[in-house]
Amino acid sequence: MKAINSENFELDLLDFQGEAVELSFKAPIDELGWLAQGLDEAGYRPAEDAEFEVELSAQLIDSTVRLSGTVAGVLVYTCGRCMRERRFELDSSVEFVLMSRASWEEAYGDQEEIVLSADDLDVSFYEGEVIDLRPLIVEAVVLELPSFARCPEEDSQSCDQAFEAHVGQETVETNEANSMDLRWSKLREIKLKSDAKD
Repeated sequence: MKAINSENFELDLLDFQGEAVELSFKAPIDELGWLAQGLDEAGYRPAEDAEFEVELSAQLIDSTVRLSGTVAGVLVYTCGRCMRERRFELDSSVEFVLMSRASWEEAYGDQEEIVLSADDLDVSFYEGEVIDLRPLIVEAVVLELPSFARCPEEDSQSCDQAFEAHVGQETVETNEANSMDLRWSKLREIKLKSDAKD
């Protein structure tokens, strides 16, 4: 099995030469603008004091590339409740299946309505001899992130205390009395047409 160390997060199909390939990618924060941009909408960013590493085993079967391995690094986010900066340790398994565009179109392209199985959902296509793995890596990382950026469960007590300090005790008591979550407070300001008629 051929081992390749790289910083460019690309896979050259010519590297296979009839055998499986072990890929190792490692990069410092200043080379991860593409990752930061991909995670920005989710409210995360790569930590400045940690490297981002991807270890993959790749196989080329006909024109289909199968990749499996791990993604590891540290991400930083702001807790949506207490507004403190937190760290998220990322260490996840990933798996990708990439078909050549011609093979993908042959399998899926001429169908007006495609019924995808669970296995099909992980299938993408590639073009050319060099595959840019960065979009796949961003997608894999985003899927591992919590849907709402909050402090870990073990820090819930200190999160609650910081939240109370941030909004004030009077606001907390008022919200608790009215069974109101601050994150939904703007919804109370919406006037519906039926309300306006009353």
